[in-house]
Amino acid sequence: MKVITTRDFRNNTKTYFELAEKERISVKRGKKYINFMVSKDPDEMYISENWVKEFFTIPQEFRCNPFDISPSGDLFWADKRNIEKLKETVETSKTTNWTRLKKEDQRKFLGLE
Repeated sequence: MKVITTRDFRNNTKTYFELAEKERISVKRGKKYINFMVSKDPDEMYISENWVKEFFTIPQEFRCNPFDISPSGDLFWADKRNIEKLKETVETSKTTNWTRLKKEDQRKFLGLE
């Protein structure tokens, strides 16, 4: 992987676009990195090794494709148990009478007083 600065990228854009087809390129911008990904499809998703490792920690019988539910591929949506729990909570909340706490009670409940 090659990490470059925004100045390097600006001065040698063509070079880094061509290089991105052969190796990974990241542009460091402040405390963040912008990664280049070459594909033939603009909808193709990039996933990291960590994402894959975390995905496989979910037991196989509970795994599902998170991209079917969330464009970000958030791993919360990769576990069927989370989805079922959320559905239960939504259904329960429809039949439950909720009371909004007053501002001072909210602060007390959150331990802000």
